[in-house]
Amino acid sequence: MKRILIVEPHPQVLAALADLVQDEPGCELVGAVATTAEALSLVSGEAPDVVLIDADTPDRRSGQFGELLPTALLVLLTAAIEPPRECPKSSAKTPTVSILKTAIPEFLRSLSA
Repeated sequence: MKRILIVEPHPQVLAALADLVQDEPGCELVGAVATTAEALSLVSGEAPDVVLIDADTPDRRSGQFGELLPTALLVLLTAAIEPPRECPKSSAKTPTVSILKTAIPEFLRSLSA
């Protein structure tokens, strides 16, 4: 079971993403928040395997995900086809990927496969 944390500032998109995660067998929603600060306050207690974060949300504190969750997958979500913004680097080797928001269902299915 993959434990997933969502960071998305738009309430309707956040709710839709949470529904997608909850409906996917093999995925467990451990949090759905609007800001990086809220996410960072949850990570140590919830220990997600995957952090889905809106590409416009990362800020200078985003590098702390790697320090707090060195084995988690950080997934930057974008609605644009243009090259995604990079998440600030941390000293840890947290794997980071970028995907289009339209590809989230397929991505979640790949986690539970």
